[in-house]
Amino acid sequence: MEKISLSEYKKYYFDTEKCIPGEHHFVAVYLLNKFKKIPDYLNPDGMKGKCGDIVFENKNKNIEKQLSIEVKIGKKGFCFSKNETNFWFVEKNRKKALPDYLIALTENYLFIIEWKKFSDLFIQLKKPKKIESKTGNSSRIYEKELLDVFIDNSFEIDTAKEEDIEACFDKINKEIEKLWMI
Repeated sequence: MEKISLSEYKKYYFDTEKCIPGEHHFVAVYLLNKFKKIPDYLNPDGMKGKCGDIVFENKNKNIEKQLSIEVKIGKKGFCFSKNETNFWFVEKNRKKALPDYLIALTENYLFIIEWKKFSDLFIQLKKPKKIESKTGNSSRIYEKELLDVFIDNSFEIDTAKEEDIEACFDKINKEIEKLWMI
């Protein structure tokens, strides 16, 4: 498959005057080319007991290990669904798996952040509460709030070098490789 740069993705698909394509499109068109292995699950949305939008899993030798990545997309920021909010940020008894990384695309930046660091910031800033209604979302976290803390984990879309983005994905790919080392 042909690779596309981040600036090309923005130019062709992230026209902020129109509707943006969404997470599944971003995963399929841009992110999948960044990984050395094919993910075991894409966008399972909590199905099959998996968290995150991109999941790599080793089920060999009765050892279940996984690395999961949550993907978010939004013009100035993004929010989390009811289940994501309740399971990942509110529940004190976190028996369910948590993502390992957050990859977020906003109008101006790509963020690649370790989940624990992002989660700590989100809880500190947004103080999420359990969502009881059938539908609902968390408070929105904005690009500026992420930049204030995660400038080293961000890539400005119009000026970022693909080599720098690739270097960040190299770290994730090394972690994925470790899943198969026993």
